[in-house]
Amino acid sequence: MKINSFIIQSINDMLSLDTIKLALITGIPLLFVWLGLGWLFWDPVTSFTAHIISWVPFSIIRANGAFIITFFIWFVAVLVSYALFIGLFSGFLLGGKKEKRFEAINFTLIFFFSVFWAAAIMYRWDFIDYEIRRFLTLLPFDTVSQGLAWLLAAYLFYNCFLISEYLVIFTFREAFIRALMEKHLGDTELTKTDISNVRTYGRLYWDIVWFFIASLLILPILFIPIANFLAVWFIWAWLYKESAFLGVCSLLCTNEEMQSFREHKGYFLLASLVSALLNFIPIISIFTPFFVMDLYFHWIIEEKFINHEEVTSQEEPSLPEQEKQDVQEYQEEKEEQ
Repeated sequence: MKINSFIIQSINDMLSLDTIKLALITGIPLLFVWLGLGWLFWDPVTSFTAHIISWVPFSIIRANGAFIITFFIWFVAVLVSYALFIGLFSGFLLGGKKEKRFEAINFTLIFFFSVFWAAAIMYRWDFIDYEIRRFLTLLPFDTVSQGLAWLLAAYLFYNCFLISEYLVIFTFREAFIRALMEKHLGDTELTKTDISNVRTYGRLYWDIVWFFIASLLILPILFIPIANFLAVWFIWAWLYKESAFLGVCSLLCTNEEMQSFREHKGYFLLASLVSALLNFIPIISIFTPFFVMDLYFHWIIEEKFINHEEVTSQEEPSLPEQEKQDVQEYQEEKEEQ
């Protein structure tokens, strides 16, 4: 299993200007749509999340409230650091760079600030956690619960934004897959597939419904440290695991080939888990649908085209080898005579 090489190839594909344009064209309009919907439905959603919080004891809210607030601080710190750096130093560091170099620097900056602020928070975790807990203890329960209700509401709207982007990209995925085919396989055409759209989109809609149900069910778990991260990570990975594979396979594989690919359950799990991690990183999260489809694309073409050609070349000797065998057989027959 070449998951590491597939990840590197997918990252390189994400750095292309075409992919970045697609992500921005889909992500920015949807972001404004969900900001508008959040403004319209903020009160009922925060009332719902406040009702959920009322089921949880205050001691747990105070303990995990510090964890949620710390995560929010990290999220904002990454965004602000990236924005300030680009605003102050982009002309000096990025001027005159080639297109792909410019995109690579942007991704590297986001990743660097994400790791830097995570390491800084972990280094001073005891101090930060103590101060936030002490601050929450001084505040009335209603104030704390209302603040956490706002954060949970923001989390729900963020999920809706990512789901809607995944749905749009999935619907128009053929152009993205064709671009990958042209980049990596030249003039190779998409395979005529017998996988129906009803099956493909039926799986997508079922996984989205399951995701929303699971998101509501895990709301109380979001107040348990570590378990909240694992729960969110799992439901995102579960969403991508089957639907993204079927979406890519419906353009590249026959039904028989798809069934054979399903036997590689380890790759399904790894690809979905790695892709779901991107949803926790600001800005980069809008590239998650492209990334997971890219991972499946490289795996499928490796199994379908490259490995198949290697097996064929081993089973059928090349022309020079065949000629050598013919000459050898002719000489043996001549010696026998």
